[in-house]
Amino acid sequence: MSTGHHHSSAHYGNRDAVRAVVASALALGIAAVAEISASIVSGSASVLADGLHNAGDVLTSFILLFTFALVRRPATRRFSSGYGRFEDVATLLIIVVIIATAAIAAAESVAKLIHPVSYSSIPLSLGAALVGVIANLGVSEYKLRVGRGIGSESLEADGIHSRIDALVSAGAFVGIGLAGLGLRIADPILGILITVAIVYVLAGTVKQLFYRMMDAVDPTIVDELTSAAASVSGVLQVRDVRVRWVGRELVAAMHVACDPRSTLAEAHELSVRIEDAVGHDVPAARLEIHMDPGTVRHKHTAVGTLVDTEDDHGHEHHHDDDSPGN
Repeated sequence: MSTGHHHSSAHYGNRDAVRAVVASALALGIAAVAEISASIVSGSASVLADGLHNAGDVLTSFILLFTFALVRRPATRRFSSGYGRFEDVATLLIIVVIIATAAIAAAESVAKLIHPVSYSSIPLSLGAALVGVIANLGVSEYKLRVGRGIGSESLEADGIHSRIDALVSAGAFVGIGLAGLGLRIADPILGILITVAIVYVLAGTVKQLFYRMMDAVDPTIVDELTSAAASVSGVLQVRDVRVRWVGRELVAAMHVACDPRSTLAEAHELSVRIEDAVGHDVPAARLEIHMDPGTVRHKHTAVGTLVDTEDDHGHEHHHDDDSPGN
């Protein structure tokens, strides 16, 4: 017998998430317009590059808005588990945008290192770069706070992206300032160093995305689920615990052994109490429970699927000793 219950504490229609993305797009859009306009007047290539980079951030904001809209759609027969996985796809798209903008920044810096340029209207360029710094720092802290609050991986990734962009704008500010003092080579050198910093910080986001795509979870979560279920009176054994993230939802499945003399109604009542206990300890989990009659060992090729055994009557099965939760 299997039962399911939804315990997710965050939902994709969260108004704070949508508000954070919209505010980010507006702030970075203003910064992009300011920097691009200043670059046209001053001829500053670095400010233009930073303005285009902020314009790319506006694009990632629209990616997030599309993600929040899509994952709220109900499950279909083709996408029977819903669209939660698309948030991982959105994170991947954001990473691609970061890599593309970092490559552009690197190419621009190298070009300026090889072919130094002259600057004009330095105060205007400095002011535009400062607008970029303030805008990116503001939206970074806002998106990170909201993303962590609702458990949104892609919103956190975009917040980190904005924090990196604040460093980019700050580097442009310092480079333009030094160039205005006559040290023109400082601008492209700082641009290259900033690109290296972007790649270094991006590595952490790529690592987390890889873990999510490989269904990796913190092992302590498995222990918490197992302990919570085992603490319920009437549970004889908990095994075959499987856990994975689907977007912001933690999907868990487990096999629970109960008294083989239990009726169907009694087994169902026990499963409900298990759900309540697990939901209290791990609120983000959506739990699927397979109830086993007694502790007779079983072998399953997959959770909930019983394989053929040597015993034609099916009274004696063997359970994998290396299954999670044992």
